[in-house]
Amino acid sequence: MPASTNSAGPSAAKTDLQGLELAEHHFGPLLHPIRATQNAWTNYSINRLHTNQKYHTAVSVSRKGFEHGSEDGSEQYAYDKCSNEAWLFDSVKACVSQIEDEMDIENGILQKCITFLWNDTVLDDEEPRSTDHIVRIYSPTTPMYIDVHLKHHRRSRRSEVEWQYSLGYKIQRRPSAMADNAVTIKKELKMGGPPHVYAYNGWQTLCWGCYDECDWNYGERWHRIECGRVELHEEEVIDVHEALFGELEKPAETDSEAMLAYQRSLVRGIRLLLAAVGISYDVACTDDESDDRPYELMLEGLSDKWVARGIRNTCGLRLTRDAEEEREGAKERREEAKGDDDERDYDSDY
Repeated sequence: MPASTNSAGPSAAKTDLQGLELAEHHFGPLLHPIRATQNAWTNYSINRLHTNQKYHTAVSVSRKGFEHGSEDGSEQYAYDKCSNEAWLFDSVKACVSQIEDEMDIENGILQKCITFLWNDTVLDDEEPRSTDHIVRIYSPTTPMYIDVHLKHHRRSRRSEVEWQYSLGYKIQRRPSAMADNAVTIKKELKMGGPPHVYAYNGWQTLCWGCYDECDWNYGERWHRIECGRVELHEEEVIDVHEALFGELEKPAETDSEAMLAYQRSLVRGIRLLLAAVGISYDVACTDDESDDRPYELMLEGLSDKWVARGIRNTCGLRLTRDAEEEREGAKERREEAKGDDDERDYDSDY
């Protein structure tokens, strides 16, 4: 993905304004901005300005013929609807717009916080066969940002399906007054299988999944032997929300309505990380709601929606159906693996 070619240099960040006033001037209206030091808001603003001049934001990209003005420091970039970029740009804008609607905030408030740092996507027809991209979410509330990385591959072959992905994030609580280099950020990630990509440099795993590629699981004997896990913990989902939307006070356990609103907010923070990389996943928070998982970027390899359940449970929500669905999911995985064992036993007799 080409970097932005905005002619405005670092001097664009120089102004008599400082601190929160500087942030509001360039990126306002902010969303209930928190109190922080003048230096923190100034560094955030300069970092965001420089980064937006170097890369593209969700509001600075549009399909050719639909160009519009941008006020976030980035130059307009028009992309072809048939390009590999189109899928990521369109998906992210649609997914983040859905979160804006749920929060009942002005369209674009969150979209303008999204900056595309890295995009290596290969399409199969109009769907992504593989994608490796990094997206930054500048908080609309705090002088922080979160980088989100997704590496996803799915390809159907004659007798089997290749599928694996890793999804992780890194919170930057004290941005410097300098734009980061996407190549440097990419080098922070570890090469290897999905469970190990985010082992160093402050990165956190959100979730990962794959089909087992052991030596005997191939060709006509191939089975969907699913591996994967949601790696979140309670303190991490709280950290994500605080970085994006500020501190969230936990209500008393006896106030069920306030507690549900609190837990929904935590779930929404994680869903925004997913939305920022083009994944729309509706996670049920009550028994009368349903989990609506994504199609193009598959996060689960069988029928069990364990990613939604893992996010929900980490945020303190446990639905009536969760235990049964977890048992059924474990049973399905055992049956897939057992089917492969039966064929291996059969092959060994000949």
